[in-house]
Amino acid sequence: MFTMKRNKALLCMLLLVLLLQACNIAYIPNTFNSPLLRNKGDAQVNAWVGSTGFEGQAAVAITDNIGIILNGQYLQSKQEDDDGDIELIEKHKLLEGAVGYTERFSDMGIFEIYAGGGVGMAPTNFRDIIWNGDQDVRFNRWFIQPALGFCNDWLDLSVISRLSLVDIGPQKNWFYEPGIVGKLGYKRLRFVGNIGFSVPLRDYDKRYWDSAPVTFSLGVHLNFGKRIVED
Repeated sequence: MFTMKRNKALLCMLLLVLLLQACNIAYIPNTFNSPLLRNKGDAQVNAWVGSTGFEGQAAVAITDNIGIILNGQYLQSKQEDDDGDIELIEKHKLLEGAVGYTERFSDMGIFEIYAGGGVGMAPTNFRDIIWNGDQDVRFNRWFIQPALGFCNDWLDLSVISRLSLVDIGPQKNWFYEPGIVGKLGYKRLRFVGNIGFSVPLRDYDKRYWDSAPVTFSLGVHLNFGKRIVED
């Protein structure tokens, strides 16, 4: 029974990836970087793969309460014509950073909030307008990302609410992006999973480009910094 449920979940993930690649989407949100930093010197890196493409993340605590994160994303998809020949190769890229504040509110509870932004490249999959520019366009994104986390020696779990302002081509759009990140393993090496949602705050008929509504990714997490174990 467990195997059948797992196979169905994997099939749904595969169908979602194929759906995202088949759609003309300009904005694909990246995976959440929720480090849940414990203390000064705590540092970590993550590597992800999924519907968001290939991603790398880093985080470091410069004080007991202040942290810095860095995110990179790369996704390449192919558009085919009716004969199955490759008609267009689309690329999504993003590089961003943020600074944040972390506060422990219990032995296993952490609140964090990060704010930052970055730049990227997106395909010009615009609708309802005539675009005479390049096939790819540079875009900017700014975000604020509060999260509540639970942590111990073998599990980190973050519940995240990100608010993003995305400026692509002819239009800026706001998005509410909630999600969950889990890190399972022991101390320094863990396996990680993420699922996120992206809800546009502008009506569909007033938007000039589309976004991916659901994203997921899997990866590995390495903590290599100084982490103090509290009594």
